[in-house]
Amino acid sequence: MSVGALILVEPSLAGNIGAAMRVAANFGVPRIELVRPAVEADDPEVLRWACGADRQLVCRRWRSLAEAAAQYRTLAASASGRGRLNLPVLSPREAVSHLFERGLTQAALVFGNETRGLARDDLDRCDLVIRIPTVPEFPVLNLAQAVAVLVAEIHLTATDETQAAPEPAAQDEVEALMQHLRDSLLTIGFLDPKSPQRILRKLRRLFGRAGITDNEVKILRGICRQMDWAAQAQPGRFDGPDGDHR
Repeated sequence: MSVGALILVEPSLAGNIGAAMRVAANFGVPRIELVRPAVEADDPEVLRWACGADRQLVCRRWRSLAEAAAQYRTLAASASGRGRLNLPVLSPREAVSHLFERGLTQAALVFGNETRGLARDDLDRCDLVIRIPTVPEFPVLNLAQAVAVLVAEIHLTATDETQAAPEPAAQDEVEALMQHLRDSLLTIGFLDPKSPQRILRKLRRLFGRAGITDNEVKILRGICRQMDWAAQAQPGRFDGPDGDHR
């Protein structure tokens, strides 16, 4: 049993793409989603590193993480220890239990560029952030190594006796909720128009940790619609925030 996919965002080296394909095939990951790769999946150098793994996988190319992630219900990002101290993170072992509870085959592991890692917007989109423990003096793993560590940890811990839990909402539904929340909270003056992401980022993390379900998304969007209606019915009442919401 393994995750539903690996998502590699802007990978730049053929060897890393091919090695990631090989690891995916080794541990039963069925799909690799490539977001704006510098080298295509059928490049001869990629295939040399893949060692035939390409024949065991579905490998697709996408223009954005949003497109690549739309069909998955949980995104778990791999982030290095460098410059990420302000983010709530899980160890690989801690992450495994969360992934099991949410539905392992509906989850995707997300990895960033070899040099830059994941952009902040892409990291914000992910439900969980995983940091592989390393020595502080040299915390950055090679991309293919990070893939191997996380996929192997999940595979070794996998069991058929996982606890059933409500399936999280699909990523496109969660992102639609975030846009609706942004618009509604701006309308009632709760968000600072100059930096709305400050609060929205915290809400997105909350939903990610909770594994928000389809039904919960519908409830929250209903609340947003009620806020929109109230703001239209009572113009002038919601002119600005009435407190500090940090």
